[in-house]
Amino acid sequence: MHTEFPFQKIESTTNRWMTIVLNALFFVIFISFALIFVLGPAYGIYKRGFEAMLYPALISWGLSLLILIPAIRYIIKRKKPAHTIVVDETGLLFYNSRNEIADQILYTDLRPSKQNFDIYTVNPVGSGITPLLEVTVLSDKKEETTRRIDMNLPFKVVKNKSALYAHFLHGIVIFRPDLTIDPFAFRNYSIDTETWKVNSNGISLGGWLLFLAALIITALICGLVFLLTEIKN
Repeated sequence: MHTEFPFQKIESTTNRWMTIVLNALFFVIFISFALIFVLGPAYGIYKRGFEAMLYPALISWGLSLLILIPAIRYIIKRKKPAHTIVVDETGLLFYNSRNEIADQILYTDLRPSKQNFDIYTVNPVGSGITPLLEVTVLSDKKEETTRRIDMNLPFKVVKNKSALYAHFLHGIVIFRPDLTIDPFAFRNYSIDTETWKVNSNGISLGGWLLFLAALIITALICGLVFLLTEIKN
Protein backbone atom coordinates (compact mmCIF):
# COMPACT_ATOMS: atom_id res chain seq x y z
CA MET A 1 0.00 0.00 0.00
CA HIS A 2 1.06 3.55 -0.69
CA THR A 3 2.40 5.40 2.36
CA GLU A 4 3.93 8.79 2.94
CA PHE A 5 6.66 9.66 5.44
CA PRO A 6 6.68 11.71 7.50
CA PHE A 7 3.02 11.09 8.26
CA GLN A 8 1.19 14.31 7.49
CA LYS A 9 -1.16 16.06 9.88
CA ILE A 10 -4.64 17.01 8.69
CA GLU A 11 -7.30 19.08 10.44
CA SER A 12 -11.05 19.27 10.17
CA THR A 13 -12.43 21.91 7.83
CA THR A 14 -15.82 23.55 8.24
CA ASN A 15 -18.41 24.32 5.61
CA ARG A 16 -19.14 27.88 6.75
CA TRP A 17 -22.29 28.41 4.69
CA MET A 18 -23.87 25.13 5.81
CA THR A 19 -22.82 25.83 9.41
CA ILE A 20 -24.52 29.25 9.34
CA VAL A 21 -27.67 27.73 7.88
CA LEU A 22 -27.63 24.87 10.41
CA ASN A 23 -27.27 27.23 13.37
CA ALA A 24 -29.99 29.48 11.98
CA LEU A 25 -32.32 26.49 11.71
CA PHE A 26 -31.56 25.47 15.28
CA PHE A 27 -32.26 29.03 16.42
CA VAL A 28 -35.61 29.11 14.59
CA ILE A 29 -36.56 25.70 16.00
CA PHE A 30 -35.62 26.78 19.53
CA ILE A 31 -37.61 30.03 19.30
CA SER A 32 -40.60 28.21 17.81
CA PHE A 33 -40.40 25.55 20.52
CA ALA A 34 -40.33 28.23 23.23
CA LEU A 35 -43.34 30.02 21.68
CA ILE A 36 -45.43 26.85 21.43
CA PHE A 37 -44.60 24.92 24.60
CA VAL A 38 -43.41 27.59 27.07
CA LEU A 39 -44.86 31.02 26.28
CA GLY A 40 -47.99 29.66 24.56
CA PRO A 41 -49.50 28.10 27.71
CA ALA A 42 -48.61 31.22 29.74
CA TYR A 43 -50.42 33.38 27.19
CA GLY A 44 -53.38 30.97 27.29
CA ILE A 45 -53.62 31.34 31.07
CA TYR A 46 -53.55 35.12 30.67
CA LYS A 47 -56.34 35.12 28.03
CA ARG A 48 -58.59 32.25 29.19
CA GLY A 49 -57.90 31.97 32.86
CA PHE A 50 -55.92 29.68 35.13
CA GLU A 51 -58.54 26.95 35.51
CA ALA A 52 -59.23 26.57 31.79
CA MET A 53 -55.55 26.28 30.80
CA LEU A 54 -54.15 24.49 33.86
CA TYR A 55 -53.93 20.97 32.41
CA PRO A 56 -52.77 22.01 28.90
CA ALA A 57 -50.10 24.21 30.51
CA LEU A 58 -48.90 21.41 32.80
CA ILE A 59 -48.67 19.01 29.86
CA SER A 60 -46.77 21.53 27.69
CA TRP A 61 -44.37 22.52 30.46
CA GLY A 62 -43.84 18.89 31.40
CA LEU A 63 -42.87 18.03 27.81
CA SER A 64 -40.57 21.06 27.76
CA LEU A 65 -38.77 19.89 30.89
CA LEU A 66 -38.29 16.41 29.42
CA ILE A 67 -36.49 18.00 26.47
CA LEU A 68 -34.70 20.91 28.16
CA ILE A 69 -33.24 19.04 31.15
CA PRO A 70 -31.22 16.53 29.03
CA ALA A 71 -30.15 19.37 26.72
CA ILE A 72 -28.92 21.51 29.64
CA ARG A 73 -27.13 18.54 31.21
CA TYR A 74 -25.44 17.84 27.87
CA ILE A 75 -24.24 21.46 27.63
CA ILE A 76 -22.96 21.46 31.23
CA LYS A 77 -21.05 18.22 30.74
CA ARG A 78 -19.42 19.62 27.61
CA LYS A 79 -18.12 22.94 28.93
CA LYS A 80 -15.12 22.59 26.64
CA PRO A 81 -16.53 20.90 23.54
CA ALA A 82 -14.37 19.86 20.61
CA HIS A 83 -13.60 22.74 18.27
CA THR A 84 -11.11 21.12 15.89
CA ILE A 85 -10.28 17.53 14.94
CA VAL A 86 -6.66 16.61 14.13
CA VAL A 87 -5.21 13.36 12.82
CA ASP A 88 -1.42 13.08 13.04
CA GLU A 89 1.31 10.50 13.71
CA THR A 90 0.10 10.05 17.32
CA GLY A 91 -3.54 9.38 16.54
CA LEU A 92 -6.85 11.23 16.69
CA LEU A 93 -6.97 14.46 18.73
CA PHE A 94 -9.94 16.67 19.59
CA TYR A 95 -9.03 20.26 20.49
CA ASN A 96 -11.32 22.76 22.24
CA SER A 97 -11.52 26.49 21.48
CA ARG A 98 -8.54 27.13 23.80
CA ASN A 99 -6.39 24.80 21.71
CA GLU A 100 -6.35 22.27 24.55
CA ILE A 101 -6.78 18.55 23.94
CA ALA A 102 -10.34 17.73 25.02
CA ASP A 103 -10.20 14.07 23.96
CA GLN A 104 -7.87 11.73 22.10
CA ILE A 105 -7.53 8.23 20.71
CA LEU A 106 -3.88 7.37 20.24
CA TYR A 107 -2.60 4.57 18.02
CA THR A 108 -0.71 3.17 21.02
CA ASP A 109 -4.00 2.88 22.95
CA LEU A 110 -5.70 0.71 20.32
CA ARG A 111 -6.28 -2.94 21.22
CA PRO A 112 -7.60 -6.02 19.39
CA SER A 113 -11.35 -6.47 19.63
CA LYS A 114 -13.47 -9.57 20.18
CA GLN A 115 -15.21 -9.07 16.83
CA ASN A 116 -14.26 -10.48 13.44
CA PHE A 117 -12.20 -7.32 12.82
CA ASP A 118 -10.43 -5.00 15.23
CA ILE A 119 -11.60 -1.84 13.44
CA TYR A 120 -15.09 -1.70 11.95
CA THR A 121 -18.08 0.61 11.36
CA VAL A 122 -21.44 0.72 13.11
CA ASN A 123 -24.72 2.56 12.54
CA PRO A 124 -26.10 3.30 16.03
CA VAL A 125 -29.54 4.85 16.34
CA GLY A 126 -29.32 8.63 16.42
CA SER A 127 -25.79 8.79 15.00
CA GLY A 128 -26.85 10.35 11.72
CA ILE A 129 -26.40 9.01 8.20
CA THR A 130 -22.61 8.57 8.18
CA PRO A 131 -21.56 5.38 10.05
CA LEU A 132 -19.22 5.64 13.02
CA LEU A 133 -15.86 3.91 13.36
CA GLU A 134 -15.66 1.55 16.33
CA VAL A 135 -12.36 0.65 18.01
CA THR A 136 -11.17 -0.97 21.23
CA VAL A 137 -8.86 1.16 23.37
CA LEU A 138 -7.02 0.92 26.66
CA SER A 139 -8.65 3.54 28.92
CA ASP A 140 -7.00 5.69 31.57
CA LYS A 141 -8.10 3.09 34.14
CA LYS A 142 -6.08 0.47 32.24
CA GLU A 143 -9.25 -1.26 31.13
CA GLU A 144 -10.16 -2.19 27.57
CA THR A 145 -13.26 -0.39 26.37
CA THR A 146 -15.07 0.18 23.08
CA ARG A 147 -15.05 3.67 21.57
CA ARG A 148 -17.12 4.99 18.69
CA ILE A 149 -15.39 7.68 16.68
CA ASP A 150 -17.61 10.50 15.49
CA MET A 151 -15.96 13.09 13.23
CA ASN A 152 -18.73 15.64 13.81
CA LEU A 153 -18.34 18.86 15.79
CA PRO A 154 -21.02 20.61 17.88
CA PHE A 155 -22.91 23.23 15.85
CA LYS A 156 -20.54 22.84 12.89
CA VAL A 157 -20.73 21.06 9.54
CA VAL A 158 -17.45 19.22 8.96
CA LYS A 159 -16.94 18.85 5.23
CA ASN A 160 -13.90 16.53 5.29
CA LYS A 161 -15.22 13.85 7.65
CA SER A 162 -14.40 11.02 5.25
CA ALA A 163 -10.87 12.38 4.75
CA LEU A 164 -10.36 12.38 8.54
CA TYR A 165 -11.55 8.78 8.75
CA ALA A 166 -9.30 7.85 5.83
CA HIS A 167 -6.23 9.45 7.39
CA PHE A 168 -6.90 7.81 10.76
CA LEU A 169 -7.29 4.40 9.11
CA HIS A 170 -4.11 5.07 7.13
CA GLY A 171 -2.33 5.77 10.40
CA ILE A 172 -3.58 2.48 11.85
CA VAL A 173 -2.22 0.61 8.84
CA ILE A 174 1.18 2.29 9.28
CA PHE A 175 1.58 2.43 13.05
CA ARG A 176 -0.55 -0.56 14.10
CA PRO A 177 -0.22 -3.18 11.36
CA ASP A 178 -1.09 -5.85 13.95
CA LEU A 179 -4.74 -4.72 13.89
CA THR A 180 -7.25 -5.81 11.25
CA ILE A 181 -9.64 -3.40 9.54
CA ASP A 182 -13.01 -4.41 8.13
CA PRO A 183 -12.84 -3.82 4.33
CA PHE A 184 -16.42 -2.55 4.51
CA ALA A 185 -15.12 0.47 6.47
CA PHE A 186 -13.16 1.61 3.41
CA ARG A 187 -16.29 1.33 1.25
CA ASN A 188 -18.39 3.24 3.79
CA TYR A 189 -16.08 6.25 3.58
CA SER A 190 -15.26 5.83 -0.16
CA ILE A 191 -11.54 5.35 0.54
CA ASP A 192 -9.08 4.27 -2.13
CA THR A 193 -6.51 2.25 -0.15
CA GLU A 194 -3.90 2.68 -2.89
CA THR A 195 -3.83 6.47 -2.61
CA TRP A 196 -5.72 6.93 0.67
CA LYS A 197 -7.86 9.54 -0.99
CA VAL A 198 -11.63 9.86 -0.67
CA ASN A 199 -13.42 9.29 -3.97
CA SER A 200 -16.54 11.32 -3.20
CA ASN A 201 -16.44 15.12 -3.32
CA GLY A 202 -18.60 17.81 -1.75
CA ILE A 203 -21.56 17.27 0.50
CA SER A 204 -22.87 13.73 0.43
CA LEU A 205 -26.43 12.76 -0.46
CA GLY A 206 -26.96 11.95 3.19
CA GLY A 207 -25.86 15.44 4.18
CA TRP A 208 -28.32 17.04 1.78
CA LEU A 209 -31.11 14.75 3.02
CA LEU A 210 -30.33 15.74 6.61
CA PHE A 211 -30.36 19.40 5.60
CA LEU A 212 -33.68 18.93 3.79
CA ALA A 213 -35.16 17.18 6.83
CA ALA A 214 -34.13 20.12 9.04
CA LEU A 215 -35.79 22.55 6.63
CA ILE A 216 -39.01 20.52 6.61
CA ILE A 217 -39.10 20.29 10.42
CA THR A 218 -38.49 24.04 10.70
CA ALA A 219 -41.25 24.77 8.18
CA LEU A 220 -43.69 22.51 10.06
CA ILE A 221 -42.93 24.18 13.40
CA CYS A 222 -43.27 27.67 11.91
CA GLY A 223 -46.53 26.61 10.27
CA LEU A 224 -47.83 25.27 13.58
CA VAL A 225 -46.96 28.54 15.34
CA PHE A 226 -48.76 30.52 12.62
CA LEU A 227 -51.80 28.21 12.79
CA LEU A 228 -52.06 28.52 16.57
CA THR A 229 -51.75 32.29 16.29
CA GLU A 230 -54.59 32.42 13.75
CA ILE A 231 -56.80 30.19 15.90
CA LYS A 232 -56.25 32.41 18.94
CA ASN A 233 -57.09 35.49 16.91
